[in-house]
Amino acid sequence: MPRLKQKIRRITIKDVAEFAEVGVGTVSRVLNNNPHVDSKTRQKVLDAIKKLGYIPNPHARRLSTGESNLITVITPEMKGDFYQILLSAIDEVLIKNGYSSLLYPLYNERKYEGLKKSSDILLSTDGIIVDGVSVDNILKGFINPQTPVVCVEQDSDKYDSVIVDNYYGGILAGDYFSDFDMDIFVVTHRKSHELESTVFDERLEGFQESLERKGRSIDKIYYVPLDWESTFEVARRIFSRYKRCAIFTTTDYLAVPIIEVARTMELKVGKDVKVCGFDDLPIAQILEITTIKQPIYDMGKIAADLLIKRINGRIKEKVKKYVLKPELVIRST
Repeated sequence: MPRLKQKIRRITIKDVAEFAEVGVGTVSRVLNNNPHVDSKTRQKVLDAIKKLGYIPNPHARRLSTGESNLITVITPEMKGDFYQILLSAIDEVLIKNGYSSLLYPLYNERKYEGLKKSSDILLSTDGIIVDGVSVDNILKGFINPQTPVVCVEQDSDKYDSVIVDNYYGGILAGDYFSDFDMDIFVVTHRKSHELESTVFDERLEGFQESLERKGRSIDKIYYVPLDWESTFEVARRIFSRYKRCAIFTTTDYLAVPIIEVARTMELKVGKDVKVCGFDDLPIAQILEITTIKQPIYDMGKIAADLLIKRINGRIKEKVKKYVLKPELVIRST
């Protein structure tokens, strides 16, 4: 006699609340990116969502009104200052217009598959903002053609986009480094999965192009995962041989361990070792790191405002594209 297939129970918001040891209302506020949740509690809820594989269903309102007043925000991750700044800017605009954001981070292939399986629910919110993931290539098969979409950090032929000229940012860093009478190194991250952003490659290409124009070249490029442990090891290898050098990191996050290692090896950062990051995250401001500043907050606000105008039919052009320019900020490193 054939076995009956056991139905898999759907993880609910209540399961998440019990796992995180918080109330259902707190989970709801975290899902809607409500700022009135302390960071420790927010992280507990996010960890529970990730652990349980919870996929929200925001559409009870849509069933009765045709609208959810929710905007799906898809990101490669949702940790780090970059995403906090970007999402804060997005929410500022959405809240003013009566909307809330529903976050969906594509941590890995499993989350991507989950998104595809639940696309009829998750992607039927009133609009979608996609950060750092190609809608044209990766998400094209299951986004409702009638749903307004704005791409952030990724260009698109079909949808509105808000991007920073990362190649130009690399040019700025290269122009700055070209005058240093030092060996030049780059510490960056190589894209290893289709869900990862291409911004690091764009920044590196611009940096290389600038140096070549000035008759300079990169002595070595180090590719690392986006973690401090690997970057610490690379920094030790560099400083064991070179006591005078300039290092460009394609994100501020990777600049921090390099500066720390240089100081522990009694090298003077800003004199013996020049370091330039990219992004101008709060950590760069605190540690006075020279960096290429990208307008993260402006990017989020423009994207959200553009999406609201699309939803309300206030934009007639087929596709709009905003290209924001980064700028060099010279500090003590």
